[in-house]
Formats: sequence, C-alpha cells, structure tokens
Amino acid sequence: MALTQREEEILACIEQNPMISQQELASMLGITRSGTAAHIFNLMRKGYIQGKGYIVSPAQYVAVVGGVNIDIHGMASEHVVGLSSNVGHLVTSVGGIARNVAYNLTSFGIKNYLVALYGDDANGKLFKEDARHHNIDITRSLQVHDKASQYLSVVSASGEQIVALDDMGISSGITPQFLQQRLGLFTQAAITVLDTSLSQEAIAWLCEHVHKPIYARVVSVNKAQRLVSVLDRIDTLVLAATEAQLVSGIDVRSVDDAVQCVRVLCEAGVRTVALLLNASTAVFAQEHEVWLARIPEELLGKHLSNGAPTAILSTLAWQYIEQEHTFQEIIGMAMASASLVLDSVEATCTDMTAEQVERRALSIEVQRVQ
Repeated sequence: MALTQREEEILACIEQNPMISQQELASMLGITRSGTAAHIFNLMRKGYIQGKGYIVSPAQYVAVVGGVNIDIHGMASEHVVGLSSNVGHLVTSVGGIARNVAYNLTSFGIKNYLVALYGDDANGKLFKEDARHHNIDITRSLQVHDKASQYLSVVSASGEQIVALDDMGISSGITPQFLQQRLGLFTQAAITVLDTSLSQEAIAWLCEHVHKPIYARVVSVNKAQRLVSVLDRIDTLVLAATEAQLVSGIDVRSVDDAVQCVRVLCEAGVRTVALLLNASTAVFAQEHEVWLARIPEELLGKHLSNGAPTAILSTLAWQYIEQEHTFQEIIGMAMASASLVLDSVEATCTDMTAEQVERRALSIEVQRVQ
C-alpha cells in the first residue's frame, strides 16, 4: 500500500532512531501525539514497521512471482529436416522464468522469495527438491493438486530456437486473491519481479498494490501484450526482439530499430529497458540514455539464447539491491551473465557467481548511443 507524505516522514525518523517515542515524533513534525499514533498504526497495518519498538521491516529482499516449469530442451546435432525425426540430444531440467530469476539471485547472494504454484505430481516433487537443493525459498509458494508446468524447446544445431511449447495452465491459479494473501511480502520487498506467464488480472493487481519498483520479463509473443496497459508502472523491462513489436509497436530487425523501441518504451513510462536483439547484442536504455552492448565472439559459447534475457533481468535486480555500480558497468555485468548462460543448454548457469560475472564484465563492449 502507498504511504502518505506524513507516513513517509515518520518512517524516515523511525529508520534513523527506532527507539524514538511518539511524543518526540510529534514534536519533531509539529503534530499531535494522537495524530502520530494514528500514523504509526497505519505504518504497521501496511507492513512497513512491526511490533513494539518500531522495528523496521526488512526491505532488502526481492519478491519473485511467476512460472516454474520442468524444461525439456531438444538440441539438434545437425540441420533440422521438417516432418522427420532428427538426431540430437534432450536435456530435462527445472526451470521457468520466475524460478530461474530466483535461482540466479540466490547465486548472487541476494535474498528472495519465490511466489509460484507447483503440482503434486512427480515433476512437482522434482521442483520442490530442486528448490531445497539450491536454497530457493518457496515458503510463499503453494503446492496444489495439479500437474506441474512443462516447457518444450527445440533448438537448431547453431543454437537458434526453432519452436517452443509451454503447458502452464497451473499458473492461472495465481489470482488476485492468491496474491492478496501475500500482500505483506510484496509491500516489504525492495523490488518485485514478475513474468508474463501471469494472467493480465494478476499483473494488474500487482501494479495496483505494489508501490516499489516492479521488474518484468516478457515471456513469449502470446503473452507479451499483458503488459501494454501497465507499462507506466513497470520500472524495468527485459524482452527479446521477437516480443518487441507486441509491446512497443516497433518491428525490431536492426540495432536502429532496437534503439527506437527502447526509447518508445521509456516514453511510455518504463525507467529501464533491456532489449536482446540476438545472442550477442542488446540495447539498454535508462530514462534518456541509450547504450549498445555486445558480447565478444570468444565469450559466446554455444550461442544458446534461451536463458539470456532472464540472466539480464536477474543481474539488473541484483544491482538494484547492491547499488554499487554505474549503469554502464551494470550493463556489462548483465551481458556477462547472459554470456555465461549462452554456453548452457539449460536456461541457467549452474556455476555462475557474482565474482565471475564481475570479472567477465570487463570484456563486454558497452558504448553510448548518441
């Protein structure tokens, strides 16, 4: 819930001195003690402070809400022939945009809570075990009597995705009512990350009730338009060129198109945009600054781009919490994370660390677009 100006003033005083008395607050702000008490009550009700002594609720965590999947990646060994069986290999792993963001943030040492639905079938149990193994906090998620989501991707021998199918009906259970039960989690989070596997109603609810930065990842062309009506509430947006037209109206086929697209999205109200043009190139914008970033050929690995946009989003969220680098440096780190994922059939890099990303970022080419 949003704070009034007076509540923001009181909260700032409490953050500086958690043991301050109501009378001291009243004297500092020139209001009555009873008025101060009412504001304190509202701050507690909204989740910004808790209990006696005005303990300020922890703000340095990320709430991640969206889809979890069992991913099946098919990698062709040679040129794919239509209407025929093709030689290749299959890799099954736990994934989903929201799960992968939570995984990446945990790898970076950032506290986060994953809010998702998962089934009670064998795949649901696999997800639960994976979360335990990787220290992903799913205490705000819910296991339901349903089958787990699945995602099937077929990739050419050169690393380009040929087709993908998702079976994510379970995500429709993330309703405004489901989210309302976790309102305090979103209220107290430093940022909330969502993906467009959520319904338009769920996205609208989050945009109405979350008054801290919202980061969003466009998942597919079929779900991209769910963000169009709330772009002015999205702080940071990450998308691929294939999804750009549905969100911005710009058909992105070149760097110039990408630059125009990110500028249109910033004009629509998005503060930060990252648009992955292809496996090696991305355009970033923050307010009125536009940057072009490229991954050198020697860092591209197998060119598997499936998890690159999610790696970029995760890095932007990580750096929002850390607040230690310039935007140009953050771009380099985001592309460094993407390059690590590009070498993996899975949509995450199993050994990615903050230190590894920071070192690799020194090799990323980042330049300002005039």
